[in-house]
Amino acid sequence: METPQEETTASDSGLPAPSLPVSALPSELSAAAGIDWKYFLRTAIPLAALTDVLTMTLHPLALFVFLPANLVWAISRYKRHRPLAIGSGQGARMGALMGLLSFALFLVYFLVGLIFLHAQYRDTMISQIHQISAQNPDPQVQQMLQWFATPDGLIAFTVFALVSFLLICLALGTGSGAVAIALGKDRKRL
Repeated sequence: METPQEETTASDSGLPAPSLPVSALPSELSAAAGIDWKYFLRTAIPLAALTDVLTMTLHPLALFVFLPANLVWAISRYKRHRPLAIGSGQGARMGALMGLLSFALFLVYFLVGLIFLHAQYRDTMISQIHQISAQNPDPQVQQMLQWFATPDGLIAFTVFALVSFLLICLALGTGSGAVAIALGKDRKRL
């Protein structure tokens, strides 16, 4: 029994053809086709590296400009290669991957820098912690900050900062990817 939403035709072999919902638009079908991750990675990796270099060179807050801008650029290049419609969820996944790549490359830069500049990093961080501790009158906060100045505390602080940076990259990438696709769809409708 056929439903009004489905259309079935007989093929030359006498077997019924697979039924597709009549309501399925070509854009919905192409969005279900998936993302060509291999091609997207070829575009996203260099742009993630560019994001990291510009962010480290200019200012850490530049990440909030360069990651979304480079993601939009990567998605537009991807759409030129593969002109199928992309859903907002797929854009969010592309953005999450771009955020993860940006974090991974930053982590490589950070760890290489830490290997060569370990003493400078430790001295700079301990100096900053002591400076913040001296400005805070609360004894409990001062005690906690003094613990961060110990070797174990400095490791814990660094791990916490890196995990926070990972979460920021993922959230920024995911949100930017979904918004980029949504805004691109609105522009096509006009």
